[in-house]
Amino acid sequence: MTAPGPAAGAQDGPAHEILADEVLSPARIAALLDARSRRLAARGQALPETRARLRTLVCQAGAERFGLPVEAVAEVAPFRPCTPVPGAPPALLGLSGRGGVLLSVLDLAAALGLGAETPEDGRWHLVVLRRETPRIGLRVERALAVVDALVDEPSGDRPVSGRARAGADDPQGFPLVNLPALLRPFLGARQPA
Repeated sequence: MTAPGPAAGAQDGPAHEILADEVLSPARIAALLDARSRRLAARGQALPETRARLRTLVCQAGAERFGLPVEAVAEVAPFRPCTPVPGAPPALLGLSGRGGVLLSVLDLAAALGLGAETPEDGRWHLVVLRRETPRIGLRVERALAVVDALVDEPSGDRPVSGRARAGADDPQGFPLVNLPALLRPFLGARQPA
């Protein structure tokens, strides 16, 4: 019996032997199997998120959760009663002092046209916005959390425009509040939002 030779049309010579030894070496086989195992294991994994993320303060206002951009928030504090302003729109609860500064306090639910609900414990939160003049605070039922939200819909020019989710375990998500659009009716045409 004769030893099997190269197949018809195969290359002869040292270059072919080196290539064959390299392809079939135990190290090369192990590397190929490892790479295949990684590809198979990755098939069941979720692809990385490519949507925009927005650092968001999630608040309860009315019966819904809403997101406020964190860069627009100066602080969150317990709500204290305000001094009413005669003739003010219903959403403007009044004026309050905070850290020696006068704040105009708006009820977020009322500003969005929702019915306000009193928190179970009767305590509200005040979200003080990062603004120079006029200083504004939003009364919310509860400031819930700060999250890196996945933006599902981009913002428009309405007070509630866009949606975001706190992550994979938040399938319903929450609307995003467009603060300039929300504040525009309260600031008048002359003042920037």
